[in-house]
Amino acid sequence: MEFKNLRFPGVLKFRKIKIPEFLENLRRLSEEKLMDNDLLFSLTYMASLSTANISRDKVFEMIAESEYATSKYFRQIRDLTQKWHYDYATSCELIAEKVKHKRLKNLLNRFANAIAAGEPDKEFLEREWVTFKTIRKDEYLRNLESLRKWTDAYVSILVSTSLISIVILLSVVIYSRGDPLSTILVSILSCLAFSLFGYFMLYKATPKDAKVHDLLIKSKEQKMISRLQIFLLPLAAIVLSLLSIIPAILNPEAKIFGMDAKGLGLILTGVVLLPLGIIAKRDDVKVSKRDEAFTSFIRSLGAIIAGAGVTVAEALSRIDTKNLGELRDLVVQLHKRLSLGLDPRASWEKFIGESGSYLINKLTRIFIDATEMGGDANVVGEIVGSSNLEMVLLRLKRNLISAGFINLVIPLHIAMVGLILFITKILNKFTTLINMMFASQMSEIGGASEIFSRTPISGMNLGFFGNVPTELIDRYAFFVTLILIFANAFSMRVVKGSANYMLYFYFSILMIISGILMIVVPPAVDMAFSIPSFMEGG
Repeated sequence: MEFKNLRFPGVLKFRKIKIPEFLENLRRLSEEKLMDNDLLFSLTYMASLSTANISRDKVFEMIAESEYATSKYFRQIRDLTQKWHYDYATSCELIAEKVKHKRLKNLLNRFANAIAAGEPDKEFLEREWVTFKTIRKDEYLRNLESLRKWTDAYVSILVSTSLISIVILLSVVIYSRGDPLSTILVSILSCLAFSLFGYFMLYKATPKDAKVHDLLIKSKEQKMISRLQIFLLPLAAIVLSLLSIIPAILNPEAKIFGMDAKGLGLILTGVVLLPLGIIAKRDDVKVSKRDEAFTSFIRSLGAIIAGAGVTVAEALSRIDTKNLGELRDLVVQLHKRLSLGLDPRASWEKFIGESGSYLINKLTRIFIDATEMGGDANVVGEIVGSSNLEMVLLRLKRNLISAGFINLVIPLHIAMVGLILFITKILNKFTTLINMMFASQMSEIGGASEIFSRTPISGMNLGFFGNVPTELIDRYAFFVTLILIFANAFSMRVVKGSANYMLYFYFSILMIISGILMIVVPPAVDMAFSIPSFMEGG
């Protein structure tokens, strides 16, 4: 009893240590994912603030209170200087030792050296901002080149996975001496493993770049998606389960209105998700256009404020709205709110939220804070507009790769699913015909008929085309198709780099296409390969 009492607290202690460590690792990975983007925004923010010629204390205080992944490290530097009375050079060096992100560590070390050397913060921050933009652009382009190669590799993996699945199925059906169910399950799991491998390699190669913000105030389309998905997402899950997954397990040959139940279930699931997908696609296009128009908007706004010496509301009234594209309505609404004397912060928050854009969310706040602190609106507008333009141009290059990938994956998905359904239907039909042939031949044998009747058909054909139930083949085709749907939908989203709700669009397309193939291909095979004379033994 004493031994157990001694060990039991140790077990509890072990679990308490491991769980927080695991959660901390997850939090760190999530933070590191967008660290490079936030580092660019942090330098843009500090370079913009430096145009106001404010003190170093104020610059560090404002960047520490911002919402970037880098802010916690600047907060620690601020605390060391203001609470523990370290100088900024020493504080930057101490915090740099704790930072694991290489670029941020190097930035803090260079900042410490610049402060110790007496270099003006404004010059240092502007130089670092320009340098990091160049580095970030080069890294993004290298990631795009890697992504281009991995998209080609994913297509090869997709084709190979489908062909391997077909070969395994053929080998099991043609000649199987063991349990066909275990071989089929291994084949399905292998297909899943290869698909996951392809997806994770694409995810690793893609530049980490968020496109939509996560604020409470959202664009009109994002609000519609949030409301509709509460009802449509559970409905889609129910339809998929009741009409496709459960029939595939219990009765793969089930029919509804004379059509394959599994295929009809996929079509209805895709139709349920289609409204969400259409709205998501529309929002994705609008956010992209708003990001493209934001550069000219923010530069014009800064130039008018600085050149004419007017307020933001007056400057907005002088901007030519015809050139703002998708931002036009949002800018008009912003001008109305500011002209009515509403709270400027609340008005800008509404503008940011309704834009739905991650870039506009980050960069507009930089412009507002810098100009409120007395920064040169023209220079700040140029800095913010330049950072935005850099990201927009890089995204356009990414869109070229993603458009080619998506336009290739969808036809390839049709070909692979159609081939799997074609082969499985042929195997089903041929297995049935072989068994009927043996039954017909045995019935024509005279005195030996009693002996043959006691021998299983699978024993008579020595294991050829007789060991695998046709229902198992149908189940195999359905679950491999389902794996391809999920793998291709997630892969298209991660290559595109859009918001998670774009999955609705890709899922709806792939499910409707796959469902139609499940309904159309088997009857087409029956029509093309009906051999009544062969079945009659003639």
